[in-house]
Amino acid sequence: MIETDPLSNYRTKIDEIDDQIVELLGQRFDLILKIKNKKRKLNIAVYDQSREEKILKRVIKKGTALGLNPILLQALFIQIFTVSKRNQV
Repeated sequence: MIETDPLSNYRTKIDEIDDQIVELLGQRFDLILKIKNKKRKLNIAVYDQSREEKILKRVIKKGTALGLNPILLQALFIQIFTVSKRNQV
């Protein structure tokens, strides 16, 4: 009898979640392109520090309530912000 990987079900679920994360990032960056175009039309600066601060506060609050490390959340979203700004230039 062949023993199956006892972690297989968990790994499959993680793969599915990873796929969802990638899809959501794709949606987020699609919206960033729309924002970029709108900002250009309205002659609005790309960088909005107050918006980033609000997002960080919100996601850290939500994430810590779910037991996530706030340092991880901050690092993750700062990276997302960095790429977002590059895509808006």
